[in-house]
Amino acid sequence: MFSSSDEPTPAKSAPEEKAITLEEVRAVLAEKSRDGHTSQIREILQKYGADKLSEINASDYPALLAEAEVLGNG
Repeated sequence: MFSSSDEPTPAKSAPEEKAITLEEVRAVLAEKSRDGHTSQIREILQKYGADKLSEINASDYPALLAEAEVLGNG
């Protein structure tokens, strides 16, 4: 009668997006740097107002990562 299983379960409206970590961004940037795109990476970081990745706001990681991933693909 007072079982916790009687409680309604909240409906999931949309799947949660996995937060991109500093380590994930760093790995992609390191790979692009090894591929010869160091100057372009530096330009992307400066676009976000930073000289190094650790100065970038975590909320900018998805956009930064999207820009970095296309380096060398065109």
